[in-house]
Amino acid sequence: MNIPLANIGETRLTQEGEVWFSSGADLSMRYYPWRLLDGKIYPFVGVSFNTMKLLLEDAQLGERAEGFIATSALAGLSYSFKGWRINAEWMFLPKNDIDFYSNTRDKHRYELPNSYFSIGLVRHFDFTLGEEGPKRSGKTKALEEMLLGDGKLNSISVGFAPNGAHFLKSPSFSGDLRSLPNHKGSFNFEYSIGYLLHKQKLHFGLTYRTYSSNSISYGWEHVVRRQALSMEGFKFVANYHGFVPFVGLSLSAERWATGLFERDIQQDETVRSSIFSPGIIFGWDIQPSSVDSWVLRTNLRYYPNQKINDIQGKSSRVDQFEFNFIQFVFYPNRWWNVRQAKRSYEHG
Repeated sequence: MNIPLANIGETRLTQEGEVWFSSGADLSMRYYPWRLLDGKIYPFVGVSFNTMKLLLEDAQLGERAEGFIATSALAGLSYSFKGWRINAEWMFLPKNDIDFYSNTRDKHRYELPNSYFSIGLVRHFDFTLGEEGPKRSGKTKALEEMLLGDGKLNSISVGFAPNGAHFLKSPSFSGDLRSLPNHKGSFNFEYSIGYLLHKQKLHFGLTYRTYSSNSISYGWEHVVRRQALSMEGFKFVANYHGFVPFVGLSLSAERWATGLFERDIQQDETVRSSIFSPGIIFGWDIQPSSVDSWVLRTNLRYYPNQKINDIQGKSSRVDQFEFNFIQFVFYPNRWWNVRQAKRSYEHG
């Protein structure tokens, strides 16, 4: 994932300057045909999913902003030195035009720049190297066997992560509201508590998150708010040298609210909904050893066929896909038990 610190160059799409665009964070994959070595330059190719935003300002109507995701091909060069890497890359958008409401009823097509140049700085780090010595010497395996019989590798878990929620379905608008953009999603934080059964490779827990999504167009604003408390269980299905995938089920109790505003004045009453949503959860842990007291986890959740009551007096689909890429998970019981076992082992 790349996050731009600054944009350099022209961002106006019209000479009058009322239509602007900006590029945001992107999720990309790069392939290097040759191994990266310090002090040398190597080429790469890849693909990128870019978040972008288009903004139109009208002196009479107000403004309208809409975010979208574009797919681009990329190619570039990398230079590595002492754990750092400099990337210089060129991104190309095969499809660079977009339809955008220029008022509350009419769409016009705007053409974005079809290529972007960027320079990035990357810092390499590895928090698993410290585990290699104990694993090779057999110390890690001995600690695991010492604790496994008494169930001391089972533990309460506490997790925290920034989380993204994406609307796979979104309320649709008509009439004077048709220019309102579809809700795309929102970033929030998730908090979780659970319990790990080490031998069975099972984890059960509760996860809470809340967010608000705003759709804005020429004085109109549609607001969606969501609170979700999910009961989840999943099983770790493999271990690929510390990459540990899992899959399971999630049952989410949720409260939704929708409201419509014109020039910051609420129209009608807030409409509320309470639903139970079954879904799936999957992802992976980065687990350097079998006795770690903390791990980095990636969670992805999918809730299909979610329906809520909307301000237009109808049922709307709001199917959700959620993701976080770096959740910090801590096992306090395991931390204490491993700490005590290491002391016993070392004084053996």
